[in-house]
Amino acid sequence: MNALLNYLWEGSVCLALMGLFYRLFLTGNTFFAWNRAYLLTAFGIAWIVPALNIPLLTETIVLQEALTFQLPTVELSPKNLQTETSGWSTLGVLLSGVYLTGLVFFLIRFGWGLRILYIQAVIAKKVSWGSYTLLEHPDFEPSSFFHWIFLPPKQKNKVDRDWILAHEAAHGTLLHSLDVLLYQLLKITFWFFPFIRYFERALLEVHEYQVDQMMTQNHPKEAYVDLLLHLIRPVQQGTLVNNFNQFQLKKRLNMMYQPKSPRMARINYALAIPLVGLLFVFFACETQDEKPNLDQSTPEQISERVMQGEVFDVVEDMPVPEGGMEGWNAFLSENLSYPEAARKDSIEGTVYAVFTVNTEGSIHDVELLRGVDHRLDQEALRVLRKAPAWTPGKQKGIEVPVKMRVPIRFKLN
Repeated sequence: MNALLNYLWEGSVCLALMGLFYRLFLTGNTFFAWNRAYLLTAFGIAWIVPALNIPLLTETIVLQEALTFQLPTVELSPKNLQTETSGWSTLGVLLSGVYLTGLVFFLIRFGWGLRILYIQAVIAKKVSWGSYTLLEHPDFEPSSFFHWIFLPPKQKNKVDRDWILAHEAAHGTLLHSLDVLLYQLLKITFWFFPFIRYFERALLEVHEYQVDQMMTQNHPKEAYVDLLLHLIRPVQQGTLVNNFNQFQLKKRLNMMYQPKSPRMARINYALAIPLVGLLFVFFACETQDEKPNLDQSTPEQISERVMQGEVFDVVEDMPVPEGGMEGWNAFLSENLSYPEAARKDSIEGTVYAVFTVNTEGSIHDVELLRGVDHRLDQEALRVLRKAPAWTPGKQKGIEVPVKMRVPIRFKLN
């Protein structure tokens, strides 16, 4: 469940940053095809980047030490002691349940929209028009869905029917309905994202700008504007169709009369490349410690290495604390205390320590790996040095000394 929530969080951040960049740098450009490509790319980044896991091996001294086996993080506050994950699992399950409920709801809603389109196609009068099918019905407003063009009957609409057909056919030629379906899938995935509707408005505006540009290249601009003024109505036929009348006319008119953006304005699209690169680095690349291979030596060789004093990092049977992890947490809970002086100075952080569990199970060589404050560091080392014996680790059935690492987080409430 945590993986799902992390994926959704990272995807939401990708959408927010890509949308903000579009709003600041691209929304006023007349490069409509480029804007459309950018928005669709933003969809793909939100889906794909959080799902990637590109490993990056690290070679710093601290992370080389991290090759030792690490125990779960223990958190200490002045009032309580708990493992890092306690208290969050229930919340994660609850949030995941809420998300999946919304996902199912919007999937059903999407399916219902497709069903309505099918019903409209069934009840409409069908007429072939080149590669398109005209669907006529008194309740329809001019709109399109792929090769279907929805129209009111001829006798109800006195405006130039050929222009309306050309407008809707342009949507079909540019495959705008495919974009709409992709947006609906994005909305289903990120239904909780508060600004998801911004992408719908931005995408559909670009669709209309593209079609308006095509229409004014082949027809007088004034006549086309007059057509829009006669057809504009506050009516929307559906979310899955390209509707002739569903956008603010003022924006479309401003864009039609706006001078073309200069070629140099395309440099703004190049500025998006570093943004995409940063998203890949932060969300697709995972820092991983270099993992050592399990020892392949024979039992005789392992015994000889133990006699020579070698300490193992990872073995087949790792050491186990007395009473298991519950016993280990109980021991730390009873013995760790938050230094009063550090608490008064508001000092907090995670202390990393290493120790060796020898062949008899005793803890030796307790050392500080990475500290925070000498008072917190010494408290962590003090308690670890008095820890009870463990069950020793084994490799090929031979008891061997094993190095362990434990993070102890001191946190003020």
